[in-house]
Parts: sequence; C-alpha cells; structure tokens
Amino acid sequence: MTGKDNKNKNKGNSNKKSNVIYIDRNKKTGQISTKNTTKNNKNTTKEKNNVEKNKPVKTKQNTSVKKSNANSSKKAKKIKKPKTSNNTPKKKGRKIKWERVAIAVLLVVALGFCGVKGVQMIKGKLSSANSSTIENNSGSSSSANNENSAAGDSTDKKHPTKGQYDLDDEKKRQSKKYNIVVDAGHGGNDKGSIDSTETVYEKDIALQIAKKVASRLGRESDVNVIMTRTEDKYVSLEERAEIAKRANADALISIHLNAQKKYGDANGLETWYRNGATDGSKELANSVQQTTASYVEIMSRGILRNSFEILRETTMPAVLVECGFITNVSDMKKLNDPNFQDMLAEGIMQGTLTFLDEKNGKN
Repeated sequence: MTGKDNKNKNKGNSNKKSNVIYIDRNKKTGQISTKNTTKNNKNTTKEKNNVEKNKPVKTKQNTSVKKSNANSSKKAKKIKKPKTSNNTPKKKGRKIKWERVAIAVLLVVALGFCGVKGVQMIKGKLSSANSSTIENNSGSSSSANNENSAAGDSTDKKHPTKGQYDLDDEKKRQSKKYNIVVDAGHGGNDKGSIDSTETVYEKDIALQIAKKVASRLGRESDVNVIMTRTEDKYVSLEERAEIAKRANADALISIHLNAQKKYGDANGLETWYRNGATDGSKELANSVQQTTASYVEIMSRGILRNSFEILRETTMPAVLVECGFITNVSDMKKLNDPNFQDMLAEGIMQGTLTFLDEKNGKN
C-alpha cells in the first residue's frame, strides 16, 4: 500500500504539476499562455531559439537600415559636392585680379607712350629753336657781307674741319697766321730705303710720322697745315715744291729716314737745310734738331747742309729731318713703336713753332 500510495502520490503530484499555469510574456504581444509542463521545456527551448533567431534578424534589419542610412548620406554628400565645386566666388576673384593686372599694364603702356611723345616734342622744339637761331645768324651775316663772302660761307659749311690736308681753301689759309707744309718723303712706287729684314719701307714710316706732326700742328689755333700726300701715292719733287709755293708757306718740314749701305752701325737723328740759305732755314733746322732730340732717346747727329731738290726748289725756310736709320736694328725698333713716333712728332712740332714764334717776335 505504501508503494502504491507513493505512486499515487507521485502521480497526483505530477498531475498537480501539469495543472500549474506557466506564464510566458512575449516581448511583442505580451499575452499569457498556459501550457503543460511536459511541453514547457520544448516551448522554452523553442522560445529561446526564436529569441536567438530574432536577434540576428534584428541586427540584419539594423545593419540594412544603417547601410541605407549610410547610402542616403553618401548620396547626399555626392549631391552636395557638385554644389560646392560649382561655387563661383573663387573664379570671380581670379577674374578680378587679371582685370586689375590688365588695367595696370595698359596704364604703364599709355604712360610710356605719352613720355616718348613728350620727349619727341621737346626735341623737336629744341631743334626748331636751334635752326631758327642758325637761320637768323646766317641772315644777319649775309646781309652784312657781300655776295663773295656769302659764297665763301657756303664753302666753309662744306669743309667744317680744319685745313690740315686741304690745298684749295684760300680763305682759311688767309685767316691763319702760319702756313706750314708737311712733306712725307717718297710714296707709291718710290719706296725709299728698306730695313734689314726687307719688309719695312721708308715711305710707310715717313707717312706715319708726317701725319702725326700734321695733326699736332693742326691743333694750334694760329696754324694752317698742308700735306703733300696723305696716302701711299707717288708725288714728284717738283709737285711738292709747287704745293709749298702755292700755299705761301712759312715753313716746310720734309720727313725721311736715313740709310747706310751694307747695313752698317750708323744711327741717330739729323736735320738738313739748304746750302747757302739766308731765309732762316739754318735756324729752323737747329730748332727742330735740338727740340726733337730732347723729346726722344736717340743719338743727335746735329744739323747738316745739302742741296736736296725739295730744299733747293723752295723759297721759304725748309728742312729735311732724317728721323733715324732704317738700316739700324736699334733705330728701327724705335721707329716702329707708335709711342716713339708720337714723341718724335711732338718734338718736330715744338721745334717748328718755336722757330716761327721767335722769327715773328712772338713772346
């Protein structure tokens, strides 16, 4: 009995348990359900599985919502980007800057153009003023002088430089106090003497020195210079003498180089004058020799007399200066040196002017 009673009791208890109400409150419905205990475990496990299944579904829904939200935000951003890129204020700012630069460049160009035009106008006014003064001066001078003097003025305009090498300008020669003829020896096919190397000719060195003497004399305001030749051409001795006579020369200076046969050791400077001269040729030779020897370092051989044709055919004080020996190596080194030529020409010029000043009583 006891065993049966126990069994009945257990059955009664199990029945009692089966009649127990199990309350399950769902999150969504909130309904109350009564179930048997035998089915309880199954239901609880199913509910758990449903809960677990619902959770990932919810996360999927959330992630899909998030993705949709992200996609919508990206689309919004993409829509906003062209708006920001299409903003015009930056482009407008750049255009304004370039316009300012263009305006500045135009202003600079305009100012430069105005400046150039202004300078041209000023120059035009100055040139017109100068031309008007020149015309007034020429008008006054032409009214004061006769037709011959007007013709002389026109020739002066054609020859504005000093008459160093001019033989035809008689008016200029008359206005000068001294007329000096400078003669460059030889020329053209007349080569003169030759140096020891047989490459340097007397005619060339003589012309170089003669031009330097003429240029120095031409700087003096009271001297008119005439040259018998200014280039490498032949001029006869008769023509040279005639040039001096036509010019009514106060002095004639003929430039040459000395030579010795077989290229000996003779060297130095010497000056020749006409035999039996009473016109002052000896005094001119002495003045030129002493003054030139004091300007250059060369042996002074003194003054000598001879009847060279260039001296014999002239009627004014005339000298022939042998500036050194072309046949001497030491003299030729000096004669080829432009600085030595300059000092030599200066000495000849100073000696000539000293003689003319003393002859005319000029202090």
